[in-house]
Amino acid sequence: MLQDLAAAAPLDAAAVPASTLTLATPAVLFLLQLCAAALAGRIAVRRLGTGVLVAAFGVAAACALLGAAAQLAGPWRGAGLLWAVARVAEAVALAGAAWACWRGRRLLWGAGGAALLLIAAAVCEWRNPFDGAELMAVVLRIGAYALLGHGWSAARECPLPESPVQEAEDQWLAVLRQLPGGITRLDRQLRIRFINETHARWFGRSVEDLLGRSLAEILPPERYERLERHLHQALGGETVVFDNQVPLAPGDVRYRHNTMVPERCSDGSVQGVLYFVIDVTERKLAELALAEQQSRLRSLVEAIPDMVFSKDCDSVYTSCNQVFADFIGVTPQQIVGMTDYDMVLPAIADNLRVEDRQVMESGEPLRSERKVASLRRDVAIAFETIKTPLRDAAGNVIGVVGVSRDVTERKRAEREIEQLAFYDTLTGLPNRRRLLSQLEEAVWVAAATGSHGALLLINLDHFKNLNDVLGHDAGDQWLQLVAQRLQRGVAANRVLARLGGDEFAMVLNALGGDAALAAQAAREVATALLEQLAQPFDLTGRRHYGSASMGIRMFSQPALPAEELLQQASLAVDHALQDGRNTLRFFDPAMQQELSASAALEADLHEGLRLRQMLLHYQPVVDTQGRMLGAEALLRWQHPQRGMVSPAAFIGLAEQNGLILPLGEWVLRAACEQLAAWSQQPVMRDWYLAVNVSARQFRHPDFLAQVDLALAATGANPCRLKLELTETMLLRDTEDARDKLARLKARGMGLSLDDFGTGFSSLGYLRRLPLDQLKIDQSFVRDMLVDANGAAIVRTILGLAQSLDLDVVAEGVEMPEQFAFLLGNGCRAFQGYLFARPMPVHDLERLWGAGR
Repeated sequence: MLQDLAAAAPLDAAAVPASTLTLATPAVLFLLQLCAAALAGRIAVRRLGTGVLVAAFGVAAACALLGAAAQLAGPWRGAGLLWAVARVAEAVALAGAAWACWRGRRLLWGAGGAALLLIAAAVCEWRNPFDGAELMAVVLRIGAYALLGHGWSAARECPLPESPVQEAEDQWLAVLRQLPGGITRLDRQLRIRFINETHARWFGRSVEDLLGRSLAEILPPERYERLERHLHQALGGETVVFDNQVPLAPGDVRYRHNTMVPERCSDGSVQGVLYFVIDVTERKLAELALAEQQSRLRSLVEAIPDMVFSKDCDSVYTSCNQVFADFIGVTPQQIVGMTDYDMVLPAIADNLRVEDRQVMESGEPLRSERKVASLRRDVAIAFETIKTPLRDAAGNVIGVVGVSRDVTERKRAEREIEQLAFYDTLTGLPNRRRLLSQLEEAVWVAAATGSHGALLLINLDHFKNLNDVLGHDAGDQWLQLVAQRLQRGVAANRVLARLGGDEFAMVLNALGGDAALAAQAAREVATALLEQLAQPFDLTGRRHYGSASMGIRMFSQPALPAEELLQQASLAVDHALQDGRNTLRFFDPAMQQELSASAALEADLHEGLRLRQMLLHYQPVVDTQGRMLGAEALLRWQHPQRGMVSPAAFIGLAEQNGLILPLGEWVLRAACEQLAAWSQQPVMRDWYLAVNVSARQFRHPDFLAQVDLALAATGANPCRLKLELTETMLLRDTEDARDKLARLKARGMGLSLDDFGTGFSSLGYLRRLPLDQLKIDQSFVRDMLVDANGAAIVRTILGLAQSLDLDVVAEGVEMPEQFAFLLGNGCRAFQGYLFARPMPVHDLERLWGAGR
């Protein structure tokens, strides 16, 4: 066709159409053709991508340039043919681009119509029988572009329809991209054809960056080498499942579960690999931790020189250690499935079966001693056995676990010890001398074997109070009951002794060679003992709640003298007492340094008194409507280097060294000065101020004179001053205490019994003493909503106070529920964080001085 067009084309300039539009037409056509090219490019980008854009725009632009060149080069002989070819190619390129980018009818017809108009325009320009032909060609071109533009608009309004297959594929891809695991599709060259976001993130790349790359490019060589064998297996048609470790950073290892499935063509040949990866780090770490714990437990059991065994509910042995197997004369594997009747005489087996049933039915540990001889050996050995119920995860008893120790030698030693009076006559426990002997032996063994042991020193809390209130007989009974409870937790590798007074000691042997695990084992034993001692005791029909403070001194290499270990454990007990009692503390060499620090604190306390570094904070006491009745004065120490020092840090020290006397005198004087200042304010003049009085201060012969002097010097109203005392200070020398309280009462001062219920409350002294108020200790307030006993105690105190015509203040009220409970049970005065924290006087006056 092009040859015919070339032959028909005129050979001179007259063959090119000419008119009055000769100069304008090339420029107009060039611009219109560029617009057509841009339009085709936009369609191509939307439907086919940037590759088609380049092609369509290039072809259209070339056609536009050729057409314009042909019109401008009219005198050239070949211009007509070049012009015609350009026009035809332009039409074909635009129609082809439009058809390729859309399969719908509207844009297809628009593109087809545009192509026909462009062809007609080209014929009009080539065959120019009249002067208006070129103008008609321009009109036809404009119509073609308009028609194509209408199709483009319709295409934008109507999105591209997708086939059901394509839609389903897009849905599956969307699902795969959101799966938490990693999914990758590889071809036979192990190049990535698909990868979801999760797997790309694990590789540390984006999805776009990974597509088309091979695994060998993106993985470190050592990781690729571990995967390569599995990949080739999958390419060979096998489904491969394996786990691997992926080191991400030093100390950070991830565990992944991998599945590689061959992807097959319709003819069954493998065309690639589908690679599924799941992160199982948490599960793997849990499995490793469990395996490690089991391994440690097995090692610990095997390291114990005692016979350790377990039985099921039918008293059939399920496991044992090597020591037990050696005694029976078989291997541990052979013992599994046997019963006691296969090992010992029937009479002994009957007794052992009865013990097993007793342990399983009662759910309590059982200790027994007897001589036992294996059927395979003639030697009878004295054993001490502790059997404990074995429970499953739900708490159901599924058998027993027992520890038996050869005590033949110990029995002989016990007889010797009894002859040497190595036992405490009250509790029957070894005394201090025996403990030191056994501790020396335990230290020597630990140093020789490289194992660890522990010395636990136990000090009963408030034992002196019990003696003072209930008498020494009750104290002796409590010591006996404590010894019995401690003996329940004495396993075969432990030694329990009473050192004297309210002190007990326990030596833990063979805690293993790992220092951290040994310390943890000692802590667990100590915690269990503290829990046992916190349970109530029945003292001749009276329920007594006690507690203990405990110091722990670990020992191993090098061996230290027993006396030194005992002293260091005692220092740890002192720290437990200082930290609030009913707790435990490990000895730390830093504790030695604390002695020096205590001396420094004492010197600073002297200096603080001299430089007037002490100050008072005030905590309001409110009524049922939240109105302030008064406040409690609380001592604070503003140290220039230490900052605000809590009374808990120095009051105990002040009690010990006698500084509590000048401290108490200063507090009393400062409180009276504050009362005198409030008396000048109408809103504050009715406030009372409560001052805590220490036991040592109250017992001082000059205490009454100090009170009189403070009131006289400040002019404070004694009726607005309330002195808070504790039960302990009143129980000692009750007659003297009652005389002092009566004289204080005669001066008009209020008398409050602080922390009521925490000591040994007695109705007798409450009736005899001239008290005005009881303060419920915050420990009862804290527990009364969760402990029925605590709630009963609070109700009892409120009822007791009402019957004795005493006011009650509940301390430590922090929650609205506590306030509602107290209010509902008759309490009318409250103190605690729910209302206000202790604060400086200017804050108190600002917040409460307006009659809040």
